[in-house]
Amino acid sequence: MVAFSYGEAFHTEDPRIGNGTGQPTLLAPSRASQLRISKMIKQTQISLTLGRTWNSQELAKIDPDTGLQVDNGPSLNRVIAVSVQRNFSHGAIYVSYAQADAGHTQTGLPVPEAPRMIWDAVASENHLPFHLQVRGDFEFVKAKPLGEGFVGVPVTEVRGAILRPFFENRMPLGANFVIAHGYTGQTTE
Repeated sequence: MVAFSYGEAFHTEDPRIGNGTGQPTLLAPSRASQLRISKMIKQTQISLTLGRTWNSQELAKIDPDTGLQVDNGPSLNRVIAVSVQRNFSHGAIYVSYAQADAGHTQTGLPVPEAPRMIWDAVASENHLPFHLQVRGDFEFVKAKPLGEGFVGVPVTEVRGAILRPFFENRMPLGANFVIAHGYTGQTTE
């Protein structure tokens, strides 16, 4: 399977301000394109995604003093992501790797706080004694530039769960855990 997508978007002033009869001001146009190639080989789904996003204005950084966004100027974000997924009758395994390069289009400097590399692996087992099910997840986010010469810390997270479904899988009872190193909020980007 081969799929290509293209889109245009923009950030605007909040259109809910005022009586609703005026047009919002166009602030920051953005264009994105993505190519995804996916193939099933011996019951294993392998996917490759290439993406590119051009932003006329990067508003991602938050000022620590005011809590407001800071304009970092125009940027170009390129990403490559590879994933492998295999489903079994008793569980599944999923592994992904994403590498990104987010740079300022005029200076070539890296965009602060943009993730650069993320590894992720997820596994589940659904046929354990006493109808128990387990799930595990490992994620690693490489340290990323924070701006002004500072670099963040890498983030490592291990998540897991054990659960027991009741009433024909409609109501599970379980326990979850997270073991993390670094600033774990970084992985939500």
